[in-house]
Amino acid sequence: MTDTHEREHERGRAIRRTDVIAHGSRLGIDLSETEAERIAEEVSSGLKGYDRLAANAAEYAPGSDRAAFDVETTRSEPGEHNAFLARFERSGGAGALSGLDVALKDNIAVAGVPMTCGSAVFEDAVPGCDAAVVERLLDAGARLIGKTNMDELAYGPTSETSAFGPTPNPVDTDRVAGGSSSGSAAAVAAGDADAALGTDTGGSVRIPASFCGLVGFKPTWGVVSRFGVVELAYSLDHVGQFAADVSTAASVFDALVGFDQRDGATAAAGRIDRSAAGAVEDPPSIEDLSLAVPAEFFGPHVSDAVGSHVRERIDAMERAGASVASVSVPLFSEAVDVWNAITNVEFATSLRLSGAPLASRGPIDPEWHRAAAAGIGDPARSFGPVVRRKAIEGSHLIEGADARHYVAARNVRRAFTEQFASALEGHDAVVTPTMPVTAPELGEWSPHSYSSAGGDAPPPLAVNTRPADIAGVPAVTVPAGRIDGLPVGIQFACGHYEDAETLAIGAAFERFREGGE
Repeated sequence: MTDTHEREHERGRAIRRTDVIAHGSRLGIDLSETEAERIAEEVSSGLKGYDRLAANAAEYAPGSDRAAFDVETTRSEPGEHNAFLARFERSGGAGALSGLDVALKDNIAVAGVPMTCGSAVFEDAVPGCDAAVVERLLDAGARLIGKTNMDELAYGPTSETSAFGPTPNPVDTDRVAGGSSSGSAAAVAAGDADAALGTDTGGSVRIPASFCGLVGFKPTWGVVSRFGVVELAYSLDHVGQFAADVSTAASVFDALVGFDQRDGATAAAGRIDRSAAGAVEDPPSIEDLSLAVPAEFFGPHVSDAVGSHVRERIDAMERAGASVASVSVPLFSEAVDVWNAITNVEFATSLRLSGAPLASRGPIDPEWHRAAAAGIGDPARSFGPVVRRKAIEGSHLIEGADARHYVAARNVRRAFTEQFASALEGHDAVVTPTMPVTAPELGEWSPHSYSSAGGDAPPPLAVNTRPADIAGVPAVTVPAGRIDGLPVGIQFACGHYEDAETLAIGAAFERFREGGE
């Protein structure tokens, strides 16, 4: 290598021959020394153009049109529920959500407010622009009041992987609030927010909503923009909401849904042409509902107490005139491995890009990305054990296993989605227990049992919530009573783009429950 090439490498604008050989090996390309040297010189020359592009691209970065950086932000002291990581106030104009206080999970960008994603690695990362959902909340008149605690990088169903400590459940502070959107659920359950946003990749809205006795809604995949939301797994991520009642959840959803050119997945959002709030105001009668009950969702992973409790609610609806039929989703048994393979590979890929979204065609906030990359490269900071293991597992599936498991999972997901649609055929909704158990005690559920349903480890808490993410269909959990004082949720899932209908069915059950069944 020439002296000039060495100097270029020292300044970070060149690549060594040995680097080329290593990169080639990872890609399955066998290079001779001569070819590697030639590629090193050619790539190093090209890097100068890349550097020039990066230096001159600031004017093309996405920006906020709001004076967000003038907002005073305070790092929250851990309270009784450790729900908030930062407090601030930003208010929108008049609109459908005027008077509504809304909290945001800390993987949703608010310009000028730190976005940690529940990780000490990103503690100093501050976005330079708002997420699309933040823009829409403000446009609808909501008042934003803070960023909420979460499992680190959204990996975990209990809140206990957060670098900032777990979130106790406001219903019983000896128990978990659930995750990964733990703080959002706790903020609403404690009465500190009227509504909150979370993300749901495998149940991260519906899990804590069920444990905390709330309504939690996950829309059809792609109908709500994820611009400005840090990915866990792009092809499974959804932005959802928490509220104390279905009506509030529906109003928030109406404010969020719609096409956003920065997230190409929203291209089909126009297929939702019905107001969810309007549908909830006039929900169907219980006697007019046809409900499908998949046996697999009541399997041995569900506790006897929860299974019986939800069955009793379904039986009560049947006595009230609802049509109830047993159905089957045979590929339910593959859902755990399908979800793990897709999530771990997509997560590891995004992490290699320092948190930059891989599949979205939209712009990327360079301010947060630059700070995130610095945090990842800081030897004084590190991710927690669950994130470390998941990232390594995903990297192995890419390189050590030739990504064949990811390919298989994507194909099984398609078949699973078709089976789910078949189970729904002729019915208004699939109905299941949301969670297999009531909220565990803090420290009871090992985070290392999240990925495996085999051996002696208990199955993941998200067994009944992941299927709706895999299929990409809307699903809502509604409080269905309590067992020994702890909330139990019942889950309704409908077909693609039937979001308003899903919420209307949730409202029908809500009225039925309040009427004494």
